[in-house]
Amino acid sequence: MSMLKKGFLRINKQYLLGVLGMGLAFGAGNAKAQILNIQGATVFSDQQSMIYVDGDVSFIDGNIVHNGVMEITGNWSNNNPGKNEAFDAISNGDVKLITGHQEIQGYTTTAFPNLSLEGWDKKVLRVNTKVTRHLNLNKDELDVYGNDMWVTNSSTDAITRTSGYVNTSNAPLGRLIRSVNGGASYDYPLAANAPYRYRPINAVATDDGVLGAQFQNYDANNDGFDRNRIIVENYNKINDRFYHVVHSISGVTSANIKIAYDTTEDGGEYTGLARWIVDDNHWIDAGNAQSVPESGEGTNRSMRIGFSDAGSHVLALMDTVSAEPVIFVTSGFTPNNDGKNDYFAIKGLENYRTNEVKIFDRWGKLVYTALDYRNDWAGNGLDMDTYMYWIRVKDLHNKVRIIKGDVTLIR
Repeated sequence: MSMLKKGFLRINKQYLLGVLGMGLAFGAGNAKAQILNIQGATVFSDQQSMIYVDGDVSFIDGNIVHNGVMEITGNWSNNNPGKNEAFDAISNGDVKLITGHQEIQGYTTTAFPNLSLEGWDKKVLRVNTKVTRHLNLNKDELDVYGNDMWVTNSSTDAITRTSGYVNTSNAPLGRLIRSVNGGASYDYPLAANAPYRYRPINAVATDDGVLGAQFQNYDANNDGFDRNRIIVENYNKINDRFYHVVHSISGVTSANIKIAYDTTEDGGEYTGLARWIVDDNHWIDAGNAQSVPESGEGTNRSMRIGFSDAGSHVLALMDTVSAEPVIFVTSGFTPNNDGKNDYFAIKGLENYRTNEVKIFDRWGKLVYTALDYRNDWAGNGLDMDTYMYWIRVKDLHNKVRIIKGDVTLIR
């Protein structure tokens, strides 16, 4: 373990070796420290310096003026009891996380000058984190895990990647945040797993400020944004696979946003965007959305929209449905487990808020009933015959429609 207490440490073209008694030893070659604890020292590394820590780095207090390269195989933690962000603002060196699963931990934000994710497994934030110059994702996943990653450098290329991405989806909070200049174009490389989707956002703000973004790779219902609560002029259905959030954190009063998606994996081509209104707990048509072709990684369409108010914007892809969505009821089905026409199928139920299905035999006896029918009735226990169906649906404006007819069960 290397423990740096009060004092001054200057590193020039050397590797940090470790502690020998009360002093510090340095050497060239492959020397290293297993654990580096900084507890009040000032650490200076020049541009030719290389610091290799084969283990964890723990920062308690002090000041790091880092202009060289620091490679870490373990975790980084900042446990300063105040607001000391570890690195001096004049630092321009690189910090590289170079092995498998590694974490940025502690009680206090660390402001890395340049942070590079390397190695063979994901990196995880356990605390809000800043990068003041450049974040290189390379090919790694950065899981913010409910915390914020803020790149404070407003250069448009302050984030680079090959196939790496930022995952905000493992918690309902947690954002990728960028400081932006008005009129410049910024990419937010957002993706998530189970299933893997790369669904980035591009933002062009009209003002200088700070913008954050999230991609939540699951149904918006899971976070309380009920897709059935939609108030629009026509009938619309909302994507149930994922949603995005754009946060105007400070300075930005309006911006143009582009959300990329894939028509094959994401349920088809969408015609608009829905926005969740927090005060009234419902979705509205975000308005003036434009669907255009996209040629980005893993995507072939994008939805573009502008907003002109600050705050958070919960957005989901939305598809406009006809004024009275069509219901098609099969005339017969053959439940013989051959994978073809095995169930009583009603197409179009997904375009309605609720549904209720009842089946009667020829003497009027109720033989089956279901709320929120999912096309999964195979006529279990019934003989081959013709049966009467009664279907009640309620649309997105609570208008009720009744459909009656007959269906033949063939065995």
